[in-house]
Amino acid sequence: MSHPVKVLDPNYIEAYRTRVQCFAGELKAAKNQVARVNIALILADAATTLARLEHDELQNQNS
Repeated sequence: MSHPVKVLDPNYIEAYRTRVQCFAGELKAAKNQVARVNIALILADAATTLARLEHDELQNQNS
């Protein structure tokens, strides 16, 4: 019996927090230099999006 996969809305802030954590772990574990470069680029993109979402959330709390 397979377990259902939880799909998170890609614009939801918690999804990006999880995504950044996952990619950071993958980057740390990667042995291949090309793989590390690619993971680092994906991580940078996810971290940038997370920073924007966090900023937006803060602005919404302060308004």
